Amino acid sequence: MRPAVERDLAAIAALDARAFPGLSYPYFTLRQLFDVHGRHMLVAADAGGLYGYVLLAGDGNGRSWLLALAVDRTHRQQGHGRRLLDAVLDLADDREPCAVWVSVAPDNHPALRLYQAAGFCLAEQYRDYFGPGQDRLVMAREVHRRIQ
Repeated sequence: MRPAVERDLAAIAALDARAFPGLSYPYFTLRQLFDVHGRHMLVAADAGGLYGYVLLAGDGNGRSWLLALAVDRTHRQQGHGRRLLDAVLDLADDREPCAVWVSVAPDNHPALRLYQAAGFCLAEQYRDYFGPGQDRLVMAREVHRRIQ
């Protein structure tokens, strides 16, 4: 696992399209997210290439949003998602916001289990969050400040 670099963007875009068909970020959006929040974009990769990524972004109002967490199907159920999540939450612990938020499809049971195991709790439920038929659960987790 490492911070994302510019040359990772095409692979991140391809992974995002596979992981979130119909809801993936276009390349230009990933590029802009990288430009603004790149310090909080991490990737999981091996000799075979990039197989996971995570992105955290602050909203300036005391919240950070987990905007993406994706692991390629061939690498799922091996703990990569949890390692990516833990690493980005460590970064969140060093930021000003007091909570990290994420939206999840109600039927995405693996993601719900992952976030609950990491301390996220249901905060809100939305119908049509991303448009008709795209309901979401919004979950939140308090930031655990490190004592310096």
